[in-house]
Amino acid sequence: MPQVRIALRVALAVFGGYALACAVAIALPPLLPLPRAQAVLAATLLGFVVHVVAALWCFAQPDLRRVAVGLLLPATLLAGVGLLLAKVLP
Repeated sequence: MPQVRIALRVALAVFGGYALACAVAIALPPLLPLPRAQAVLAATLLGFVVHVVAALWCFAQPDLRRVAVGLLLPATLLAGVGLLLAKVLP
């Protein structure tokens, strides 16, 4: 079933990479010492880089379970931290 594994890797690369990129874009702006608009722009641009690197990593890593955990766990943690920081910081 190599077709299923390739399809899972593509799905993880697209959707997992997108989730991780969005989580970076959520968590990073409150931490950057920039005006709000510039911090959001910088975090969004970094999110594009994170998405590309995550997609490349999906196909470089031989263990599919490690790929899923390695994308979704940091995405969940970063999104939680970002939402927490958004409530705490002005």
